[in-house]
Amino acid sequence: MKKIILPLLFVLLLAGHAFAGDIVANSLSYKPAPVSPGSALTVWVQVKNDSIYEAENGIIRLETEFPFTLQPGEIAEKNLGTIDPFDTATIEYKLLVDDKAVDGMHSIKVLVGEEVTTKEANFSISILSRTPKLEIVGSSVDELSPGKVTPVMLTIKNIGGSIAKNIVLKVNPERTVTAAGVVVEREIVSLGASAKYINKLDMDESANVEIALSVNQNAELKNYSVPITLEYFDQNGTSKTEISYLGIKVTAEADVDAVINSITPSAFPGGTSEVVVDMFNIGLADAKYVVIELSGQYMNIEEPRQFIGTLEADDFDSFKTNVSFDVTTPIQEIPLTLSIYYKDDSLVERVETKQLMVNVASPTAVGDGGIGLILIGLISLALQLIGLYVVLKWVYPRAKVFVGNMRKKK
Repeated sequence: MKKIILPLLFVLLLAGHAFAGDIVANSLSYKPAPVSPGSALTVWVQVKNDSIYEAENGIIRLETEFPFTLQPGEIAEKNLGTIDPFDTATIEYKLLVDDKAVDGMHSIKVLVGEEVTTKEANFSISILSRTPKLEIVGSSVDELSPGKVTPVMLTIKNIGGSIAKNIVLKVNPERTVTAAGVVVEREIVSLGASAKYINKLDMDESANVEIALSVNQNAELKNYSVPITLEYFDQNGTSKTEISYLGIKVTAEADVDAVINSITPSAFPGGTSEVVVDMFNIGLADAKYVVIELSGQYMNIEEPRQFIGTLEADDFDSFKTNVSFDVTTPIQEIPLTLSIYYKDDSLVERVETKQLMVNVASPTAVGDGGIGLILIGLISLALQLIGLYVVLKWVYPRAKVFVGNMRKKK
């Protein structure tokens, strides 16, 4: 009897194994890929039953070692249940990557089986360090004026792949020394605190920092690149330095004005005077292609439009013209309108209008100059009349006789 039972049990045992499933860890995927040190990742393991029979009581265990660990609450061994013939099951794991992980391919082990783990598979996960990178991506000001202090709001952004910590922003020193020993003075310098501090910036995070910039009084009007240094640490404690450049245009406005220098002789109704006008530019920029136009009621201006050219900053020029005043001009101050057309530092056309007051007095109030002019005019007219009388009375008859005699001789 025993000889019959034992072979029967052996056959049953073989049959049990013959009808079992055959599960294997078929593939592994993860995200993000590649993964960076100090970050979290999700792993998906695909398990396949490579048999024509069901795989019952399947289990899977993920074995981790440096630089990988399971996230809190995650378990290494999980039940698969029953997997149908040639079917698959996907199991998810949550992992952490150590901060000190080095770049490269790192192995991870997966064990699977029915009731007990009997098969092992090894997969690789790529680790690639992602470093932070800081840039100045915005500025509240792009133009400054000489001699002025202006607050400027800067926007700093982390455009890199990991966190930046203990960020210090500095505007480069007001003077530098070249390799040849030449001292270079900077026209744009910072005032106030020498540095600004930002605790940290995550990936794609921005922060605003306000600095005060001052432009030297004698700075040339042009475009400048202001170097700004950004010092910080990455998540591994490695110090890094970035230099960004802030584009600033130093610009200023012309400020053109005019006054009457002299009126000779003094203005009076019916008279003509030479008017000298002084123009000056008290602005910090040149006024270019200056053209003036003169106009005024009761006035006949000899040269109402004149070209001056460039009126440089802190400079002046003069021009003169003759102005005849109508006999109906009132005895009072009347305006001489001066329109000044010019182009500014950006070659934008501008116009300034000035009212220059001319004091018109009566001929008697003008004094000897006015009376003298009247007398000179009367005397000149009298002499012209006398000359005409002499010509008609004496010269013309004699010339007529002379011409007649000459004809008779012929």
